[in-house]
Amino acid sequence: MTVGGIIFCVICSIFVIFLGVMIGSNTKPLAGILIAGILAAGIWGGAHWYYNNTASGARAIKDQQSNFNNGIERHIVVKDYSGGVIAEYEGKMDIETDNETYVLFDDEEGKRHIIYNTTGFILIDEI
Repeated sequence: MTVGGIIFCVICSIFVIFLGVMIGSNTKPLAGILIAGILAAGIWGGAHWYYNNTASGARAIKDQQSNFNNGIERHIVVKDYSGGVIAEYEGKMDIETDNETYVLFDDEEGKRHIIYNTTGFILIDEI
């Protein structure tokens, strides 16, 4: 689960438990706390399901791993439109892109590379 997901679950759980205690204090305190606990467990279970069983949840975890580890081991090949290799890069990199015009990354030596898609196409593989 991502850090944002954990923070969301903690805030929602605190709110639900507080609400359960407030509602239960007027009638049956144990019932209110029990219902709040079940709802909080449902929130955590739903978040766990989302991050482990959906593609967007898996991408969120991979993005967080890349951010916390200063990138992922990758192999980047830039090719021209005829298929000839223009450049190759390999190492731990975090990539930024706007999905249409460029790919930006810093290599392991700290040099920044901006590759515009007008020169050909870019293959990026995780090692």
